[in-house]
Amino acid sequence: MKYLIANSTTEVLEFLKEAGGTASILAGGTDLVLDIESGKKKADVLIDVTRIPELKKIEEVDGFLEIGAAATLTEIHSHPLVRKYFPSLVKACKKVGSRLIQNVATLAGNVITAQPAADAGMALSVLDPRFVLVDEEGTRECYVDDMYAGFGVSTLDSGRTLMTKIRIPLPKENEAASFQRLELRKSLSLPMLNVAAMAAIKEGKFEWVRLRMAPVGKGPVRAVEAEEWLVGKEVSEETFERAGELALENANPRSNPLRGSKEYREATLPVMVKRALLEIATQLNVMEG
Repeated sequence: MKYLIANSTTEVLEFLKEAGGTASILAGGTDLVLDIESGKKKADVLIDVTRIPELKKIEEVDGFLEIGAAATLTEIHSHPLVRKYFPSLVKACKKVGSRLIQNVATLAGNVITAQPAADAGMALSVLDPRFVLVDEEGTRECYVDDMYAGFGVSTLDSGRTLMTKIRIPLPKENEAASFQRLELRKSLSLPMLNVAAMAAIKEGKFEWVRLRMAPVGKGPVRAVEAEEWLVGKEVSEETFERAGELALENANPRSNPLRGSKEYREATLPVMVKRALLEIATQLNVMEG
């Protein structure tokens, strides 16, 4: 296997072209290296992108928070701009693996690995992120649902395409987000369930809601019925409870020895949805938590 260090995005594209689809991009590598060793993935060439300055940037640009694809989870959850605008993303980044893993793993990688319950990717999914991708044909932006092809399968071909950054619209004053995690222990534990939500509230009513759940299907699954029903509804305990019930219509958790039974997670999911919506209402001073 050949190991190459890229110093610019142009150089990455040159390396990818030379490899002819047999390369993989290496940033954190916490999943990639294990997958190669186990034979799950094959790569003749690894292209290290961690020394490209623009891929490490975290900055506010024209109403967006831009996070470089090689920025580590630790760099993200400790950054003042992320802490200011997206506390739910900070919380989720701190839940990934252990501190040692967070020191090398990336938010981009958390999305590209396409694991349905990837904590950081889940919290990110409701923030309306745009993923900036570059290949030999040029630059384009993709959205969350464009990224997931199946369980643990991304639509992004890392042998031909580089993700350079993630762009997240800055929240307005009446918008907030929440991330909820059901876990067996506080660290080094796979989530039994994740729920992420973002909403806008005006005059005590929901203007819009984005609500996603995992692992209950492919990638972060939208609770479509709950999202649509919540629009225009009064912020109340009863509203939260009904939204939790509706969320079950889009959820299909499977029994798993590590994550719990299907029945247990179906019983717990509505409670987590209620907590997520309550946290949003509390952040916006509409209700007391």
